[in-house]
Amino acid sequence: MDFIVELGNTHEGSLGIATSLVDMAYVAGATTVKFQMHLAEHEGTPTEPFRTSFSKQDISRQDYWRRVNFSEEEWLILADYVSSKSMEFLCTPFSIEAASFLFEHKLVRRWKVGSGDASNFPLLDFLSSTGLPLIISTGLVSWDEILDLRNFLNSRGVWDKTTLMHCVSSYPVSLDRISMNVIDDLRALGCRVGYSDHSGNVSAGLLAVSKGVECLEIHMTPHRLFFGPDVTSSLLPEEVALLIRICQDWQTMSANPHTRDDLYGEGTQTASLFRKGIYWASDMGPGMSIQLKDLKFLKPSHEFDAIDYQQVIKSRVARQVLKGQPVQRGDLDLD
Repeated sequence: MDFIVELGNTHEGSLGIATSLVDMAYVAGATTVKFQMHLAEHEGTPTEPFRTSFSKQDISRQDYWRRVNFSEEEWLILADYVSSKSMEFLCTPFSIEAASFLFEHKLVRRWKVGSGDASNFPLLDFLSSTGLPLIISTGLVSWDEILDLRNFLNSRGVWDKTTLMHCVSSYPVSLDRISMNVIDDLRALGCRVGYSDHSGNVSAGLLAVSKGVECLEIHMTPHRLFFGPDVTSSLLPEEVALLIRICQDWQTMSANPHTRDDLYGEGTQTASLFRKGIYWASDMGPGMSIQLKDLKFLKPSHEFDAIDYQQVIKSRVARQVLKGQPVQRGDLDLD
């Protein structure tokens, strides 16, 4: 399964913190880490409001974007560092200009589009023209707009390269609003389907995986008291590690089906120890008829299993047998 650890702007503009977050994601078992590229002058207006009031050092949202965005050289360093960890570097562009930089420098293998740009067809047109796969969150578009999006991407010949991510754009989203039923609705559109989580709760990711999503994106924060707008929507590194491990375990189990008889064949030795066999409850001589009271059912099983008891009581004793001994084929006149 495709597992994306969203680091976003948690680095607060520090390349050192960014590489530390990459290290945490690596130790947790992540194979893909995602950042965000915000070019303030190409993304919003000076009056753009904050989603949530969290920063006392940034007068405007554009100030915030400028403060936390990396220089071109720093982006190259960060992408190279991620690659050195044998992880995929993924970065959401919030403008055509940001996407152009990422594409021209061959920093990404696919595009992750935030739900705010799921209706930004000019951006999607540019991304489609690159031929790279698309992962698109749907938290801020209606169902009719999702259908429009499908038609648009079909017209650009990239629908078969698209993954739609179920997403609820609340930070954090409460569990009673997760609405995993939408995953089934998206799957009916004939595309790959994923889930982008904002709950900060491991349970949400587990439920999404149990529903067979092909891509799971979760936010990560180094601590619950860390600074930033996404902390309440994020998992801790140890929670990320737990989620990844469980997902990998589920994937291993699901990818290796076996029949009941296959599994029984592997456990026949154990079965003989734990299943009940048939034993003589008393001494008996040749020719005597066998009744249920003449038998005991004990572990371990030998030549006759308790499941065979009706076959035994329909026969007669063929030779002298002793109480406490297991019933053997030679003990019985089976003709």
